[in-house]
Amino acid sequence: MPGLIDSARVIISSAENRMEAIAQNVANSSTAGFKRQASFSQALNRLDGGGGDTAISQYYRDFSQGRLSETDNPLDLAIHGPGLFLLRDGDHFVYSRGGHFTVDSEGALSDGEGRILQQSGGGDLTVKGVSIEILDDGTLLEDGLPTAQLAMYEPGDAGALAAIGGSAFSAAAETMTDASRSQVRQGFVESSNVVASDEMIAMMATIRQAESGARVAQFYDQLIGQAITTFRSSR
Repeated sequence: MPGLIDSARVIISSAENRMEAIAQNVANSSTAGFKRQASFSQALNRLDGGGGDTAISQYYRDFSQGRLSETDNPLDLAIHGPGLFLLRDGDHFVYSRGGHFTVDSEGALSDGEGRILQQSGGGDLTVKGVSIEILDDGTLLEDGLPTAQLAMYEPGDAGALAAIGGSAFSAAAETMTDASRSQVRQGFVESSNVVASDEMIAMMATIRQAESGARVAQFYDQLIGQAITTFRSSR
């Protein structure tokens, strides 16, 4: 009997986690470079002396390529491949799939959050030329002359990346390597890889899952009520 209520709790907890992931996906469906998240739960039988079933929820990121949309803005940057740009956020660094950049008052390329794009070898990427061109390998040309190269890295394991909001991630430096399978696309922005119709289907399936857990809990309550009634009538 106790196993029924434990099962119901696991089912409902799993549904809640899935719904949270879906909500995050929908909220970021228009965020450039956003990678959708999904959750899954494992029901494990605890062997610590009668703890019952427990749900362990884990999240993973779908790093499939998002659609590249041309903007004709030379400071819009996207990546085709698994790479990420390195950005300085105050006194620490984050990785990003790119998006809309602007030139700040000091000539540095920064994103909408004020994080500054880094150059290969270290240091903020600054521009002074009138004409700015960025080649596929990240080489920066100012007025036709190469002046720097964008820092671009690829994770050895996508699981090493921790999402910190939008299209940004944190990761230990030792888990990242120089990009060799990625190309920069100047004048493009990568769309989120969230598919609204898929999220709606997942939401409906999650609601049905939660409802099934609630029915199990209700059935458990009915059995307990019947057991109490039977016990009282037999006395």
